[in-house]
Amino acid sequence: MLLALALPVALVGTSCGGGDGHTVFAASSLTDLMPDLIEAYRDAGGEGHFELSFGGSQTLAAQVIEGAPAELFIAANEETAARVVEAGHRLREAPLWRNHLVIAVRADSDIDAIEALAAPGVRIAVGAPDVPVGALTNRVLDLLAEADPATVEAIRANVVTEDTNVRVALSRVELGEADAAFVYRTDIEAAANEDVRAIELPPGMPATQYVAVLLTGASAETESLFDFFANHRFDNLVREAGFDVSPSVTPTPTP
Repeated sequence: MLLALALPVALVGTSCGGGDGHTVFAASSLTDLMPDLIEAYRDAGGEGHFELSFGGSQTLAAQVIEGAPAELFIAANEETAARVVEAGHRLREAPLWRNHLVIAVRADSDIDAIEALAAPGVRIAVGAPDVPVGALTNRVLDLLAEADPATVEAIRANVVTEDTNVRVALSRVELGEADAAFVYRTDIEAAANEDVRAIELPPGMPATQYVAVLLTGASAETESLFDFFANHRFDNLVREAGFDVSPSVTPTPTP
């Protein structure tokens, strides 16, 4: 039986440069990175006050579609960004960075490889299927099932919770509510928790692509911020946070 959600899943507002700012919605996996990027933007001469709101990408997308007054949306996968684009809220969009999946376990855990997650009694936390980290987890498990369906079936049977964002899934391990969780590599690095460690997946596994969508009605200041992201002005900070940076991606031109 899936565990009930133990932590509230509310947006976290962070003011950068003062109140009454331009609202930026960003995936919860960017909670630690985004304030640093905003600071770097302002250090480079960028202007404007920005209010950051973090949450599951699917929740933020739904709020944008329902009319939330956001000016920029950064989703943790292409599919969620596409929902906002298809609903007619796009001015411009650009692929940004990539993130890889790892398995979070307690530092003293005996789990040392993904195969160990198939053992009886192992409690696994994952993202819900409509959450980018959950969708990526399913892609990875489907790929692994091609070579070892029995092991993957046992892993899926050990899932005890499907959470609404990746930070909640990680907290399950930190709080002892789960023995392992599928999370992003950057979440382990951001946690800086010596009680939790990451187990790498086999090579060749897919990654998730973050996408920025400049939303209709965005201010000139927010468009300038979007351009900084789209043109990869902060790739050094992004790389230091554990994301993968592709120098070949380019922003979608203005219609």
